[in-house]
Amino acid sequence: MDSELMMFYNVENLFPPDSESDEKPASGFRNWDSYKYSLKIRKLSNVFRFIEEDHGQLPSIIGLAEIGDRLVLEDLINENSLIQNYEIVYQRSQDSRGLSVALLFDQAKYTLVQFNTLKFQMDESLAFDTRDILHAELLFEEKKLHIFVCHLPSKREKDVKKAQRNYIINQLHNTIQDLVEKKEAIILMGDFNENPDAEELQQLLLDDNGDMMLSNPFESLYLNDQFSTYHGKKGLCFDQILYTEDLILEQFNFQTISGEIYSTVRLRNKDRKNSNYPLRTYSGSRYVGGWSDHFPVVVSLSKH
Repeated sequence: MDSELMMFYNVENLFPPDSESDEKPASGFRNWDSYKYSLKIRKLSNVFRFIEEDHGQLPSIIGLAEIGDRLVLEDLINENSLIQNYEIVYQRSQDSRGLSVALLFDQAKYTLVQFNTLKFQMDESLAFDTRDILHAELLFEEKKLHIFVCHLPSKREKDVKKAQRNYIINQLHNTIQDLVEKKEAIILMGDFNENPDAEELQQLLLDDNGDMMLSNPFESLYLNDQFSTYHGKKGLCFDQILYTEDLILEQFNFQTISGEIYSTVRLRNKDRKNSNYPLRTYSGSRYVGGWSDHFPVVVSLSKH
């Protein structure tokens, strides 16, 4: 095939159904039962189908955030799924809400060499109760490709976790710079809880000499008022895919890479007032029955 698609999707609190005996359900939702859960799995599977319809192919790499258990990933690649032959890369984090990131990839195209998780601690006494970053080393066309999937600490409660988020971005910068110096190709995808024009993300793009090491196509989309999620009435682009453009183009013989916020009308609110917003699963404690409070983001790598 002459092109590759990669996507990242924050799927909004994807937990297995809560048991009725749970006094404090893991999901934190009211009445998160097997019916609502099965419907959400079907809806998320349909997102892959929509992308295939619109792009002529499935994403071969799928990064996910807000995964509550390995079981939900197994259900996403069940025998009726379009992505039934995808491999799961997942390790549970010590996150206070029980959420982690994950990676699914097409085994017909990629081979997993190894994976690990980047854990963060500012000092010996304080471990972060946040999501680890997943780092998978894959072979694509017999060459190495590093995939990082992240979900950085949120801006809740007046951004009390900003110092943690900045610390993680700085550590991530060092890890990526080491790989770039070895001429290794990298895709970094995730929910950064920062917009692309944030100073911290701008610094992540540059090495210590001030030279560009990562490209971010979502910066221009955000500056043109394209958003992946909303907080109140404010549009945000926290979901992004960054990459070592020159190394990828050169090593895998691609000609172009482009980014897109997959905000198809099929994933949006139906009421006219909020028709730009993603149709979420829950709004507070109220069940809405949508996909997620984020849109997926996609990059296309083309050989033409």
